Amino acid sequence: MATNDSPKAELAALRAEVDEIDQQIMLLLGVRFRCTDMIGELKTNHGMDLVDPKREAQQVERIRRLALEAGVPPDLGETILREVIDTVIDNHTRLRERPYS
Repeated sequence: MATNDSPKAELAALRAEVDEIDQQIMLLLGVRFRCTDMIGELKTNHGMDLVDPKREAQQVERIRRLALEAGVPPDLGETILREVIDTVIDNHTRLRERPYS
């Protein structure tokens, strides 16, 4: 019975670690979105363009490199970043379209 409990305990411990990592990812995304909200406010208040293609290209290149260094498929890193960027742009657009901004 101990041989069956040991793999189950190890599985539970590994899953708990994954859950903790997922929580940290969400917390970091929350921090990132608060920062990009401030960027959106700044851009809106100063009539700056919402989209910066040059910055986006730099970020994609950087994320692909970081993903590779971390052992993550670069395409996955880019896909995640593009989702985040799209969400940020949508938020900035809504911010700019507020009737009281």
